[in-house]
Order: sequence, then C-alpha cells, then structure tokens
Amino acid sequence: MSIEYDNLETEIIIKKLSGVFEIIPDADFSVSEINTKMLDSLDRMNKTSVNHSYRPIQAEGIKGKISCLLKRFIRRMTFWFVEPCMIQQTDYNCANNIFSAEVNCEINTINSRLETINELERKINDMNGQISKMNNYISQTDKYISEMENSMKEMHNSLENINMTFSQSGEDSIIKYIFNTLGRKIGTYLDLGANHAFHLSNTYNFYVSGARGVLLEANPELAMELVEKRPEDIVINKCLAEKSGETLDFYILNGDGLSTSDYNAVQNFIKENPSLKITKKITINSITINEIIEEYFPEKAPDIMNIDIEGMELSILKMTDFEKFRPLIIICEMIEYKNGLTIGQKNNEILEFMQKNDYIEFAFTGINSIFIDKRQEDIKS
Repeated sequence: MSIEYDNLETEIIIKKLSGVFEIIPDADFSVSEINTKMLDSLDRMNKTSVNHSYRPIQAEGIKGKISCLLKRFIRRMTFWFVEPCMIQQTDYNCANNIFSAEVNCEINTINSRLETINELERKINDMNGQISKMNNYISQTDKYISEMENSMKEMHNSLENINMTFSQSGEDSIIKYIFNTLGRKIGTYLDLGANHAFHLSNTYNFYVSGARGVLLEANPELAMELVEKRPEDIVINKCLAEKSGETLDFYILNGDGLSTSDYNAVQNFIKENPSLKITKKITINSITINEIIEEYFPEKAPDIMNIDIEGMELSILKMTDFEKFRPLIIICEMIEYKNGLTIGQKNNEILEFMQKNDYIEFAFTGINSIFIDKRQEDIKS
C-alpha cells in the first residue's frame, strides 16, 4: 500500500511505527508491516488536520443582509486572527512529535546499551567468579608447592646423611668423613684427569654439594662432556707436562680412563690387555700444575687435589711446589693398570715422596691413596 504524507510529522510517525528510522522519500510499506488501526487513525488525522468546513450564513431583507455581512466580516476577522495561531500550534505539534520520536529513538538506543552493559556486568561477575576460583586454585597450588619444597628439603637433609658415592672405591665418602670430622666445608677442588663428569668421579659428589673447582681433561670429547654436565666448573682441555705451551701427542684408547700422552704407558696397557687399541692420536697444548694453581687458585690452594693421569702421577707430584701450594687432601692412584683385580700392590715410591713432603696416608682403597697435609693446624699425627 502506497502512502502519501501531507506533512513531515505524519511521515516520521509512520516510519517510526514501521521500524524504519531513516527518512526515505516515497517509502512503501506492506500492510503486514504496520498496525492497520494506527494507520487508519493517522490517515484520519492527516485528513482532518485542516478545517475545510464551510457554514453558510443566510439572511433576508436589508437587516438580514447587513447582519449577514457583519457575520461574514466577524468570521473573516476571526479566521484572520485564529489561523496563524492554529498554524503555529500545528508547527509546534509537528516539531514536538519529531522531537518526541527522536527522544524515543535515543531512549531505545540507551536501553539497548543498558542491556549490553547489563550483559557485560553479568559476564564480568561470571569472570570474577572464575578468577576467584582460580585464585583459590593458585593458593592451593602454592600451598602444595610449599609443602613439596619442605618435603624436598627434608629429603635433601636425609640424603646428606646417606653415604652416597660416585667414586670407584668410595674415595669421596672417605673425604667427606675427613672434612666432617675436622668441622670443615669442602669449597674447592682440582681434578687432574677428570675423565667423565660423574661416572667414577672423585669430585662429582662435592660438586653436587655446592663445591666448585677446575677440571683438567686432555681428551676433547670428554672435555666437552664435562663442560655440558658440570657447567659451573672450569674445564681445561690441555695436557699436564713439565713445560707449558708445548704441543704434545695424545693417544686416545678405547678403554675408559686410559688415554695418555705417555706412549710407553700405552704400550704397557695394550700388552696387559690385547683388546685395547689406539683409536685416535691428536696433538694438544701443555700446561704445568703450578701454572694451573697460580691462575685458578691465587689466594689459597684447592681443598682437594685428585690425580688420575695414567703413568704420570709421580711426575706430577714432583712438579708440584708443595712449599707454596698445599691442598688439605690429595687423592693419587697408587697401582699400575691390570686387566682384572689388583691386590696387595702399591707404589711405595709415591708413598715415600708424600711422606717427605709431610703428607700422611689416611686411607688406601686398593686403587687410590688419600693423603692429608699434616702441616695443617687441626691435623694431629
């Protein structure tokens, strides 16, 4: 159904009722889209918005004509006076209706926004509930972590009382006993011929307990393993010798812990165990024992010095300046390599040399001797 509008007021009202908020000229609306009763009422309002009624004035005779003329004059004057007021009132009503329609539109928009705000508030309340649950969960988790940390501390304290060893024959346990008895704490160590990071290591137990030190290993592959698995220790990939800065041949054997720069020692190993062979020969720079201690232990000699360099133990001891550097504990391999268990043998030459330098053999494990510096004030011989 096509609708024509006599004024802007009627057009806006109809479009507001039909749900169309923009004023579009010549808009068409189907009957199903508009309340028909309201449309009829608007049509009647549109038709009766201007008074087109005419009331004739009749008269007879001269007096009647004069009376008719007077009435017509009064009517014209009344119309002349009333018409502007009616037009003004009509304009006002139109503006008021437009304003009311716009206000209603704004109110609808605000109500829609309020509904959105209410929905957001509900979501915020739901999120606050979820956050509260998460905070409770975090609080419970923190409590659980705290309990776990306490349990781990208790476990660590319990483990400290357990004689766990990484050494081949329990040397690290013996050294722990010595330090505990003396009331000392192991702080530093020097491991000459460190080999693996923890397997058969005489110093790894101390690393776990918080001590730190210097690891000398000539085999580049083992040196890389030490760097990776003991990152807080200093790893030196050089070979011990009487002079520093030389280039020496180093023989890597397939047997664990038997690689050395002493070719005669290599031949003796192979003679003792024919399954051994040289897998690689490399060249490596040399360094002296005193240079290592001077550079890395400038204030005080290491608490522990471990020597496990096949065939060179006595040479290394003789190269050490014991008048200047005196570790409290020295671990030294005391037997020659044998393919099997070695019983009742010990390098007495090393034993005598250590005694001359005021080191007492505290224990012999069948492989290594553990020497204590008797010049230390708290050592009683």
